[in-house]
Amino acid sequence: MARQATSMTKKTRTRYSQAYKAEALALADRVGASAAARELGLQPSQLYQWRAKAQQQQSVSARDRPCW
Repeated sequence: MARQATSMTKKTRTRYSQAYKAEALALADRVGASAAARELGLQPSQLYQWRAKAQQQQSVSARDRPCW
């Protein structure tokens, strides 16, 4: 049985800027994560991950501030 040659193209990961992520999260807050993801061509889980990471970074930076 002959093996067919298939064209395997490697898909590169898209890297989004912090500004894009902030705008996407603001849109998700206004219209909901699913609607924002659909409009931006993203998966809703991507927006949820960005939101979780932003909240984590915000809590870490709040802990690092002096309390005086």
